[in-house]
Amino acid sequence: MIDDDPLVRASVEKVLKLEGYGSIAAQGALEAIQKCKAEAFDLVISDIRMPGMNGVEAVREIRKLLNEHARKDIPIIFITGFAELGDQLKAEHLGEVVLKPFDLNRLLMTIREYL
Repeated sequence: MIDDDPLVRASVEKVLKLEGYGSIAAQGALEAIQKCKAEAFDLVISDIRMPGMNGVEAVREIRKLLNEHARKDIPIIFITGFAELGDQLKAEHLGEVVLKPFDLNRLLMTIREYL
């Protein structure tokens, strides 16, 4: 879970935990990329618009790392409330886009579709 908003991170992590999913949180793209080097995971949930590197750029770097280490490609779910059209279109090309404010049940349904 990559999001610069601590409330969004906490609420999504809480719901994931209640549903029996493990979660690794990062408050930004660079932290997520570092964690990607050390942790294994099955799915990425990322905000698009964040300070510094945005979520689309972060996902591209994460996928590049996965390829370099011969790890499988993983599904991506972007959550966003303020993405510019260009970023949103790029995100849609890489994965699913869920708009904020989002319904946690819809997010869970989307996660279940991929896992």
